[in-house]
Formats: sequence, structure tokens, C-alpha cells
Amino acid sequence: MRREPHPLTGTIYEEAGEGRVRVSKQDSESYGIFTWQGEWLEGEVTQADPHMLVYIGGPDLPLDHEVFWMAAGSDVYDGSIPVDAPPGTHMSEMGRLISGFTPDKGKDTARGPRSSEFYEAEFFLEHERFPERLPDAFRQVSPMEGGPQRIHTDRFYKREYHDLEVERIWKRTWQMACREDDIPDVGDYHVYEIAHLSFLVVRTGEDEIRAYQNVCLHRGRLLKECSGRGASEFMCPYHGWSWKIDGSLKSITTEWDFPGVREDAAQLPEANVGRWGGFVFINPDPDAEPLEDFLGPVMIDYYSKYRLEDRYKQAHVQKLVRANWKVVMEAFMESYHVIATHPHQMLLGGDLANTDYDVFGNWGRAGIFPSPGSPQRGISTTPEEALASWRAAVDGQRAMLKGMYGIDTDQFADNELQGGFHDLFPNLHPWGGWSRICFRFRPHGDDPDACVMDALLLAPWPDGKDKPPPAKIRKLGFDDAWTAAPELLSLSKIMDQDVGNLASLQKGLKAKQPPYVWYSAYQEGKIRNFHRNYNKALGLDDE
Repeated sequence: MRREPHPLTGTIYEEAGEGRVRVSKQDSESYGIFTWQGEWLEGEVTQADPHMLVYIGGPDLPLDHEVFWMAAGSDVYDGSIPVDAPPGTHMSEMGRLISGFTPDKGKDTARGPRSSEFYEAEFFLEHERFPERLPDAFRQVSPMEGGPQRIHTDRFYKREYHDLEVERIWKRTWQMACREDDIPDVGDYHVYEIAHLSFLVVRTGEDEIRAYQNVCLHRGRLLKECSGRGASEFMCPYHGWSWKIDGSLKSITTEWDFPGVREDAAQLPEANVGRWGGFVFINPDPDAEPLEDFLGPVMIDYYSKYRLEDRYKQAHVQKLVRANWKVVMEAFMESYHVIATHPHQMLLGGDLANTDYDVFGNWGRAGIFPSPGSPQRGISTTPEEALASWRAAVDGQRAMLKGMYGIDTDQFADNELQGGFHDLFPNLHPWGGWSRICFRFRPHGDDPDACVMDALLLAPWPDGKDKPPPAKIRKLGFDDAWTAAPELLSLSKIMDQDVGNLASLQKGLKAKQPPYVWYSAYQEGKIRNFHRNYNKALGLDDE
């Protein structure tokens, strides 16, 4: 049975069975019983932290799967096999840190106000033990300029914005469609859908991938409704018209009745295809800039040694969420929410106040420098303690990568082994370091109040060893918990907390007066950068 103290109050949250949680104050006999959804049932204690209730009493993982996802082996942990992980990486084995709430008063730096426990990235660069190994991108500093910004709520739910996104983003911007491993052999194809648009991404040669509009040129039926293997043609199930995998017309049934039509139907309309890091990108705009220019030199240099193209797709979970895709995506673009949304994470250490945010065109970077400092609990660190904590985390990564995967970690600088949650406009989040996480966010058809969120784990894989086929996609509905996908390990518990905010947030955006939201100067700078790129793409004035 789960039992944990609250990191700020020490109040005990204990699983009471049948979806109920007992909440007991320290050094007191007073208690309250709640449902994990937050409803008070009985007792003197009538208020409880909703995210602790979810964590303790909500949908759960198999106990042996509550392992830090970065430390597990590369099997598909679907609940049926024990997790291969080093000692000390199970959540139950980690220490617990409790201290009362203390407001973070911040401090002034040369670049503006920061958390009182913030250490500039330059501090860790100055103490880099292997500076000769470090790509130049890690030395680039570019926080989002400007102060707090307000954005009108219309863009999060009004249909006119959804329609503009289709025309000016999804029809004109580079977007990740699949992994190369998803279509390993000639004739394999992946159906990529975005809003009401549908594309066929096809391997047409050993080293050639093309993408076509997934629509019959006769009467407009989708040619394929799901991904598949080994196709030699794409035949419309409605009247039998067919095209070869190179997109050229193969046959028109009863062509005698369509004189002069062959030329018009000779080729399926094509989208541009680009490849980077094992991802397949498409862009339907015939005048699209090269993918490399869209990514930018800093992003390409940053990932240059991580070999994302050699990673193994250990997990791929796709979930429907009752919120706009931008609302859901923003929940994963800052660590400011940890103190309220992820209280159980704070039990294990700091509150991620030492997160370093930079933006480079279409790419946003958030570097995490592990520190026991927790300014919102009054726990401070000396520079020496912060450096020691960071180096301990780095050295742990070195040992794991070498011991579990045989990776030559002597090629990496310390700064390359840190984690980070990064984003590429408009909707891809390939995290940094060896954190494995990659997120993608898309509208759910033409409904601006719903979206599809993909969560992938891209695990390291030993050199010289053939990779198994990528994990199959697990699809979760609106009411399914992320813990129904145990292959995400402890990440699934965190994501249930994140997504637990979002349906309520979507409703609140429609009701809010005045009709705008605020984003902070620094901690939410990556989100402001997204909206700067969004405004530019849609032709909107900055607000």
C-alpha cells in the first residue's frame, strides 16, 4: 500500500483501498478520507493536495515498474517481466526530503532575476572536467528576451485559430511523422495524420523515403487507414484505382470511362521529406526551406554526439487528452510547475529551480543541473555543494551507460551527460542527454478542444548489436490513465499528474476574464518563444 509524506507539510497520504486515500496530519489524530479524484468523504481534515491523492490512490503501476525510466534496461516493460535496473533507482529506494514552504525571493543576476538557488550554465562550464570534448552549442547562451507576456485565450479553443493552424502551420511547416525504424523495409508505410490531413510516408528504397497525400485522386477516399508493411501499390478500396509506391499511377479501373483523366491522376501529390536523428519529417509546402535550416546549427550541433538515429524505440504510447494541443504541450515546457503538480518528486530532491532556459529560433532548450537546493522550502546550497551534486549525477550516468550498454563514455564531456527538456517548433520535444523522452502533440482531428499526445522512450542501444523491432504503439483513450502503459515506468505516474490539470485548464481558458494568460520572463521563456514563432507562422501581431 502506498504511503508518503507531503514534501512541504509532512502530512501523511496513505492508500486506504477502493480508490480512497487517508490523509493524516503529523503529530495529530485528525484525519480525512478522500477519493483519489479529490472528493472529501469523512474526517476532520477536509482539504488535500489533489496531485498527492492521484499519486497515492489513483491508477497505478506494477510495483516493480516504478523505476526511474532513464536507468532501466532497453526491454519493453509492459508489466509482464521484471524491470532490469541498477540498485537505488526504484522510487522506494530513494531518500525523502521534507521541509516547510518558504517563498523563493529570487536574486538579481547580470541577465535578470533568477531563482535564489539558480546557478548559471557558465558556472558548470567553468568547472567542466573535459572541455575539449564539448560541442560549441553547449557554450551558447540565449535566454528569451523581454519580460512577462500576456497571450489572448482565443487561440486555445476558437475554431478560427485551428483553421489558421492547418493552413499556415500543418501545411507549411516541418513536422515529425515517424521514426525511420517504423518503416524499415521497402514498401513499408506509415499513415501520418494531422488535423484533417493525412499522409502516407513510404520507404521506396533502401535509403529513400517519400511522402504522399493519402487520398485517392478519383473520389477522395483515404487510400490507407492504418500503417502497414510490404506494399507494392496503394489501391483505393472504393473503386480500385491504384498507385505504385513511387506515387505514380498504376491503373484506373474501367479507364475507358475516364478519357483524358490519366494525366491528371498520374502522380500522388507529394510532400517534402527530411531526415534527422532517426526521425522522418515531412513538409507539404513545395517551397519549404531545407530541414537543416529549420532545425538550425545550434540544435544540430547540440545533438551531434547523442546518436538519436541509433536509439531503440523502447516505448510509444499515444493518448487522447481533452485539451488543445498547445495547452498540453505547454505543460511540458517549464519546471516551474513542479512544486504544485509533482509534490512526490520534491520528496526525492530539489524543485528544479536550477533549470537553465535558452532559445535558438525554432529550438528551445532547458538544461537541468541537478541540485539538492529547494528555494521554495528554504533549502540552500553552496556553489561547492551544487557542483558536487551535479558531478555525482554525471558520474552516475557515465557508469550506467558504460555498464548497461557498453557505451564509450570517454567521448562525452560532463555537460553532455546532463538532462534537459527541449522543444522544436511546432510540436516535437526531443529531450536532451540520455533522458530517452520524446513527446509530440497534435490536434485531435478538427476538434480544438482535444489533442493526441505521443510519448516515446528512445533507449540507448549497444554498438554492434542488432536492434529489435520498435515497440508497437499503445493507444490510450481520453479516460485511460498513463499508468495503463507500464512500459513508461515511473514517467507514467508523473504524466498522470501533468495531464490531470489540463481538462480543467481548457475549461478555465474559455471562462477566464479578462481573456488572456500570463507567461513569466524567464521560467516560461520557452513558451513565449513558441508563441513568437506561432504568431509569425499565423501572421498575427505580437500581443
